[in-house]
Amino acid sequence: MRLSTTDPQSSFGAIVRGEILAGRRTEVSDIGVGLKVDTRQYSDVSELDRTNGALGFRSRFQVNRHSLGFDTSLDYDSTLTSEEATTGIVQVNKRRSKVFVRPSWRYELTERTTLDAGVSYEDVSYEDVDVIPLTNYTFARASFAVGYQLTERLQLVGQTAYDEYDASEVDTRSTSVGVEAGLKYLLSETSTIRAAAGIRQSDAQTPTEEGVIDTTNSGPIFELEWTKDFIVGGIELLAERSLVPSGRGTLLDTTGINLAFNYPITERWTFGLDASGYRNRNPGGEISGNDRDFVNLAPRLERRLTEALRLDLSYRYRWQKREISEDDAVSNAVFLSVTYRWPREPLRRWSLLR
Repeated sequence: MRLSTTDPQSSFGAIVRGEILAGRRTEVSDIGVGLKVDTRQYSDVSELDRTNGALGFRSRFQVNRHSLGFDTSLDYDSTLTSEEATTGIVQVNKRRSKVFVRPSWRYELTERTTLDAGVSYEDVSYEDVDVIPLTNYTFARASFAVGYQLTERLQLVGQTAYDEYDASEVDTRSTSVGVEAGLKYLLSETSTIRAAAGIRQSDAQTPTEEGVIDTTNSGPIFELEWTKDFIVGGIELLAERSLVPSGRGTLLDTTGINLAFNYPITERWTFGLDASGYRNRNPGGEISGNDRDFVNLAPRLERRLTEALRLDLSYRYRWQKREISEDDAVSNAVFLSVTYRWPREPLRRWSLLR
């Protein structure tokens, strides 16, 4: 469960999860609100018991050629899950709080040309992590993109972004600039591919016994996304390389891949697969405890009992290997879930949250 190479433990547990989604669309506005809460209790390792919560708000407003957006979210969760994609420090149950805010703007310059700009800010803090190598940080990003509709199916895109990372507790600060060019192509009425590639340059100020050291490095960045919709279900595949903020007092040069697959086998049976993998390295290339490889695989089989009631059997496999360690860590889990979804209005009226 902990992805630890020493003293592995097993336990039975129970998970109770609740989720509320609400939204409304008009001719000029689109608003969505979501609330999630889950609590987990274990029979043999009570120190892993936890209750997590998340609150999110999304909105879009259309004013002539202008489209204004505002997204914000608040997450209160545990390091047992929040660090999977970055630090991998998931052995100890500590609380994490994350506040995220992002206003955005789109302008239709012509029938073929669009301009997009956005600013995002996130503030992450940990509780009681004095002996754990995690530190509070803030991460801000400003981005600007230009899109040109070359044909009915093909759109060309160019974008640039400026990032600023600050871990004040350890006096570490990093800035980076990235430039990408790419395209978005409609393969069919139900399938789309998006691809972009470019380069980034980063500057970091790191304190040492001899004073603050300034370092500069550069590297590639890319995005590749493919989506395919079925009558029910679909496929989403995303591969990307970028600089990701972390609780280790530094940005991480991360190459990641994520897959979400849902396919109805019969009218009542559905097969699903969620998979992800990450390769994290220091931006400067030096070997450290931040260098790690991580894989998560979670196939599942769902049975629809009634229109609102589902029975779900799933298996989760996790693997982690750090560059500085000869041993790897493996976690296996089996879940049996019962889900009830209250009937609601058609999804076309709940556009922002699914």
